[in-house]
Amino acid sequence: MCGRYSLTTPLEELVKQYLIDEFIDEWEPRYNIAPTQKVLSLISHKGKRRAGSITWGLVPRWADREKWKPLINARSETLLEKASFKSLVHQNRMVIFADGFFEWKRQKGEKIPVRFQLKNEKPFVFAGLWERNGDMHTSTILTTEANPLVGNVHDRMPVILSEQEDIEKWLNTEAYSFEEASSILKPYRQDEMKAYEVSKAVNSPKNDSAECIVPVH
Repeated sequence: MCGRYSLTTPLEELVKQYLIDEFIDEWEPRYNIAPTQKVLSLISHKGKRRAGSITWGLVPRWADREKWKPLINARSETLLEKASFKSLVHQNRMVIFADGFFEWKRQKGEKIPVRFQLKNEKPFVFAGLWERNGDMHTSTILTTEANPLVGNVHDRMPVILSEQEDIEKWLNTEAYSFEEASSILKPYRQDEMKAYEVSKAVNSPKNDSAECIVPVH
């Protein structure tokens, strides 16, 4: 799964790297983004890429917002089997910006936080879906089977996209059907990733400072 991540990349770099046409909101560096918080996302609408904030934790349009537990992740292998997601894969595809994510490994009875990044430390995006429930817009991050690097800590990982072709295929719902776009929903290459242990400060979503991403060894 993916339950915590970071985005510290300057906005200017994101705009340039992802060919963003419209930026709706300001964004400050985040070191420990948690479910139910606002996340920075990107959609394609009428040929333009629009970035803005959206709530992390999907609430279907037919769900009772007061009773529904937000869905922070969606298994990419079963999207068409789930009522919450099957209607979204055709028109409501989006991506979420990140530059690292966290998982926890058990070691001598403790939960040790580990941060995963690309080896080049560049930003990337998670494949996701969005939904509207009344005046509320929410999102979920797609997951897939973990590659061997992440698999040492957890059996699932977020679907990471870094190639422009893959991002365009997922975002551009007018040009690419879900059947065509679904080929990008696979584990990211382990040889292009790295991992390191970080401070237990990241264990609490209340902590959101650079301390959360500093290596402990």
